[in-house]
Amino acid sequence: MFAFFPLLAYLWRSVLSLLDNETNNNGRSVKWLDGLRGIASVLVVLTHLSRAWAYELFFPQNSEEEPPTLFQLPILRIPWQGRIGVTIFAFLTGYVCALKPLRLSRTGNYQAAFSAISKSAFRRPPRLMLPATIAMVIAWTIAQLGGFTVGNRADAEWIRYASPELSGSLLKELWRLVRTFFSTWTTGYMDYDDHQWALLPLLKGSMIVYVVLVGTMYMQYKYRMMVYAIMYGYWWQHPAPDTETFGQQLFFGMFLSDLANDQDFQHFVASIHWPRRIFCASIATLGLFLASFPGEHPEYTDWSRLLLAIGTAIFPRDTNMGKRFSALGLDLVIIAIYLSPSAKSILSKRIFLFLGRNSFAVYLCHGTLLRVVLTWMIYGISGQPWDVERTEEGEIIIPEWLPRGGPAVFAVSIPVWFGIVYFVAHLWTTYVDAFCARLTQRLENHVFEQEEKQQPAGLPL
Repeated sequence: MFAFFPLLAYLWRSVLSLLDNETNNNGRSVKWLDGLRGIASVLVVLTHLSRAWAYELFFPQNSEEEPPTLFQLPILRIPWQGRIGVTIFAFLTGYVCALKPLRLSRTGNYQAAFSAISKSAFRRPPRLMLPATIAMVIAWTIAQLGGFTVGNRADAEWIRYASPELSGSLLKELWRLVRTFFSTWTTGYMDYDDHQWALLPLLKGSMIVYVVLVGTMYMQYKYRMMVYAIMYGYWWQHPAPDTETFGQQLFFGMFLSDLANDQDFQHFVASIHWPRRIFCASIATLGLFLASFPGEHPEYTDWSRLLLAIGTAIFPRDTNMGKRFSALGLDLVIIAIYLSPSAKSILSKRIFLFLGRNSFAVYLCHGTLLRVVLTWMIYGISGQPWDVERTEEGEIIIPEWLPRGGPAVFAVSIPVWFGIVYFVAHLWTTYVDAFCARLTQRLENHVFEQEEKQQPAGLPL
């Protein structure tokens, strides 16, 4: 019995260590970006849970007469209604892809900056596509073994929609796998895990960042910043779907990434304390309120009707108002974080860095684990009884969908499932992602010159 206490002490020390800051977290540290990435991945998972089993959280309240529940209130509703997680990933793409080339160009080392852009642009596709393809093959294999059968029969409409149905022929399924690979990277649609839809625009977005970096490398700093602002405005007025989610965020990330190298601005921000804190708190609160805009039925409450009127005035017509407000609100929150050393310090704590380190693995794995493991926990593993009957005319009568478990089942299943998700994600990051990184490095070593020729400053020949 007493031998159990050292184990508890070890677990307690491990939990406390997650709340500590990483070492060497100086003022120029960008570890807060990993923390933000970790939060984004958690938000993506939460919104898929609510989409599956608590879709009413997308409303400001269930009807015009009913009062809102706790998680339908402004700000508290943000984690459950989605939209903002992928928007964070797009911002991080613009910020991180521009970071190293801009730092090198600031020192006048243009040749190294162009080399960094070239190699980063080469690495980007395999670093996204290889892990995503492995995740797709795993999901395909699970589908062939009947892993999604319960999901096909669940009473949650979104679970049924997201669970692939088999065609009945292994040859057809093999051909479907090939077609799915190409559709994932051409149209963004993936039969076996539709959560991968964002990978294609993120890949395209990174290439846009690299092209803009090459085109603006020799510009003066102030004019380069003007380019970012103009492009942000261009995507703001562009009415096409998801321009606010990707286009705006790419250039907003590049803007802040370049601004991070401006020592005069950094010294100015550090010199003002209380005004900066008040400003950060104010715009963060405003940003969270704006990002709370409900995806459905904004006409139900006064606060959402107010935002609807504002959005109608400032956003292009016929656009997704929820995504527009999420993008604008997120930008205000990120500015507050960017100007706040305290916020950056919180995001640099080990727990957030752990979440960030495993964020891509969580993004790839959680969809399959949700529609298989968690669905089994809530509905049972067999998916039975399921007796399909036919009428005298031969029409199929679908039986009632499998009923979900009660509140106690959800209370136990979801925390356990979260532990499984992050355990699998840790293994994925340690082995699968590391394997893909090594393979990408080998490809890079094979394709690129081993010793770069020294050239005068200028565009690479």
